[in-house]
Amino acid sequence: MNKTINLSLPKELYPLRSEIESSLLPAIIISPAKRTTSLTESKFAGEPYLPYYQTLPKDITGESMRLLAQINFAEVPQIQGFPTQGILQFFISSNIFANAAYYKEDIFQQFYKVRFYPTVESNITMTTHHHQSHSSNNWFPINEELALQFHSTLEPVSALDYRAVHHLPSLIATLNYDVNLHEIYLQHFLGAGAKIGGYAYFLDEDIRHTSQLLQRYDILLLQIDSNDEFGIMWADSGVGKFFINREKLLQQDFSDILFQWEYYS
Repeated sequence: MNKTINLSLPKELYPLRSEIESSLLPAIIISPAKRTTSLTESKFAGEPYLPYYQTLPKDITGESMRLLAQINFAEVPQIQGFPTQGILQFFISSNIFANAAYYKEDIFQQFYKVRFYPTVESNITMTTHHHQSHSSNNWFPINEELALQFHSTLEPVSALDYRAVHHLPSLIATLNYDVNLHEIYLQHFLGAGAKIGGYAYFLDEDIRHTSQLLQRYDILLLQIDSNDEFGIMWADSGVGKFFINREKLLQQDFSDILFQWEYYS
């Protein structure tokens, strides 16, 4: 992939242009819109596409999960390594927020679910029981169903991604005596927003930074950031992120996913 683009940089970062551009990854920026969708359209919240043989996933306590996001790749610009068709769904349980601090990762994984349908069935069902639980789901980070639009971009490594050390050695080398340069990078390249691919946004630090085990989740599958305009709020202005291993993604195997959500406390 040719990564040469006219990347806009503040003048203080001009000397680092070659390093910054060498880190570029393709990303799909997601723009929400307040309208209802069909069952097979891409969306945040709302009703999921469910083939006749499928039901809503349940967490380890038996509670039904709720659709967080649905991506129909037929509507998404092509991005290397990702499917070109099929529907990818992200479900979460209310217990993921109430009990996250008390569970180890293997148990925590029982409170979210990612499903992929390579082909779309014509025989689909409505999840009426899903409607009945909306009023009690004040925990849910998205207030209403949102349709999604997509556009392609290339983005440099985000400031707190664990790979910044590798991609930006000159910036890291100045850490002890040029704090201002790091602040400038933080201001311009946090990685915030809703997207597929690219680099993630971290409020504190990349949880993969010191963990070889977690570094196998090297692809940002989906990020949903808080957005007041569209009624998206993860606790106090937080962000939710799903990661996958590159080889698993190429195999379209979505059985092993790392989910992280952060918020200001």
